[in-house]
Amino acid sequence: MKAHKVAGLEPTQGLAQAAQRIVAVRVAELYSFAPAALEPHGDVALHDMRIAAKRLRYVLELVGFCLDDVAVELANRVRQLQTLIGEIHDYDVLLARLAPLSSANSTGTTRLARRFREQRDALFVQFTTQWAAIEASGLHDRLLAATNSSPNGVPMSA
Repeated sequence: MKAHKVAGLEPTQGLAQAAQRIVAVRVAELYSFAPAALEPHGDVALHDMRIAAKRLRYVLELVGFCLDDVAVELANRVRQLQTLIGEIHDYDVLLARLAPLSSANSTGTTRLARRFREQRDALFVQFTTQWAAIEASGLHDRLLAATNSSPNGVPMSA
């Protein structure tokens, strides 16, 4: 998955203004994957969301201090989200590798795949719960206010 381009960055602009632009785009990128990632079988979108979360987290670790306290909260939530989605992805990979073996009617492999599916499903419930908590917290709107951006990541002053 290719990162969304950050428009309007200029070498002469201050760090705070550049940070606001970059964070706004990375947040919009993360949120763009949510609808498909929240589907039970949205494995690809979920993986893309994890990559977007990683990019956002790294940016926040570098320049989050340029934003208000909402950046600290967002960095913590994104770190948790990235970890959880990574665990789900691990099960997706394991299940994909077990699929050809399960079709060979191996009882042990089928049982293992069922166990991995149950664990993956439990983690997915945690993910949807965690995302709902992020949504309920108003974090997105508070971050938009901190970056002076519209919901699509475009700075209001652009």
